[in-house]
Amino acid sequence: MKPKHLFTIVILALASLCHMRGALAQASSDYKIVPSDVLVIEIVGEEKLAKEFRVSLNGTISFPFLDTVTVAGKTAAEIKEELTEMLDRDYFVNPQLIVDVKEYRVREVLVNGFVNKPGSVTIPGEQRLTILEAIGRAGGLTARGNPKNIKFSRPGQREQTFSMDQLKNQNDPDKIIALQPGDVIEVQDKLF
Repeated sequence: MKPKHLFTIVILALASLCHMRGALAQASSDYKIVPSDVLVIEIVGEEKLAKEFRVSLNGTISFPFLDTVTVAGKTAAEIKEELTEMLDRDYFVNPQLIVDVKEYRVREVLVNGFVNKPGSVTIPGEQRLTILEAIGRAGGLTARGNPKNIKFSRPGQREQTFSMDQLKNQNDPDKIIALQPGDVIEVQDKLF
């Protein structure tokens, strides 16, 4: 292989890696805390304070000085901002906080019907999972799976029907469905 081609391949690989890291950072920054997540919260210079906090079923943590703080439904950045403000008000002068998610609650969707491995599919911690990706993790369609009749339902919403082509060709990020725990995907039979 010529050095010029090798250089081009290396540059393309690095660019791809940087793009993937940016996408993961975006997904991570958008992640909303849910019960059973474990947060690591540090006040810089205060090593003796508790650092790990499991989010209770009602969406709160018990934080030193502040008692109970609601964190469910907020991003790590929002929690950091809120805690900084609360601690700065009465306890510290210009506190510097670090807030991260150490452990994500297991989040699952159900992929049933004519797929090779029907059942629960785990949504990766801070990442998004689409209908198409969930079907892929369930082993793809069986020979009888109908690529033109994929049902999607979410608790509290009406059922929607998609084709594999619709899912593959959707380029508008606002129209791509990011799966949530409790969602159900059902691949229908070609024969019916």
